Amino acid sequence: MATRSRSKKQSSHAPDQLALARLTSRQSPATADARSLGEVAALEIRRAIQEGRLATGTHLTETDIAEWLGMSRTPVREAMRKLESEGLLLNQPFRGAMVMRLDAEDIRQLFAVRELLESAAAGWCAQNATAAEIEVMRDLSRQEAEALADPRALMGLNRRFHDAILDAAHNHFLRKAAIGVQASFPLLGNSNLLDKPRARAAHAQHLTILEAIEARDVTRAEAAAREHVRHSLEYRLARIGRDSGVLRS
Repeated sequence: MATRSRSKKQSSHAPDQLALARLTSRQSPATADARSLGEVAALEIRRAIQEGRLATGTHLTETDIAEWLGMSRTPVREAMRKLESEGLLLNQPFRGAMVMRLDAEDIRQLFAVRELLESAAAGWCAQNATAAEIEVMRDLSRQEAEALADPRALMGLNRRFHDAILDAAHNHFLRKAAIGVQASFPLLGNSNLLDKPRARAAHAQHLTILEAIEARDVTRAEAAAREHVRHSLEYRLARIGRDSGVLRS
């Protein structure tokens, strides 16, 4: 289960220049209130976790994050509360917050729920998607094929493809559940799509899902989506095994 053991606090990092540039572009003295800055701060912390710049187990304080992002502690406090509610941070009394750490069993449980939701979304999509929504998915799949050598672009297209399926399912309860699960994705670290063979396999699986949706075949769409998530889990667990030398359950 998720590890809550103590680890030494890492030294403060220098301010992230890309993060600061994004912050500057998103705010103006007339409109930058605590809430909007809090949302931006949450986005930047989430991005740093996903990219590995804030490793799992890292202890964070409002002061460190405020200095890192070049903003006051008020929006940082709001951001940290939001990320705690999403399960990305663990609040530790008198010690600040810690970036949650997922072990192999946590990842299996996360993907089990993801499999249920994404297969359901594909099935509902096959049943309810409009012709225009299917065309959006076709266009995204074409863009994916052209971006297979560009992992960063591919990651964005991958997210948009899955979101398009969820949108076309037209089930707001399913969407709400999926958003809750997606909130934990940054804890998984770097995307599987950074590996070119895995990226090609994922794209091929997307095409299989799309073909079933176009055919209005609910059963086949659910099965294709389920297989896609299982392949992603298998690859990620294999990565953990390679990185650690032994796979811990």
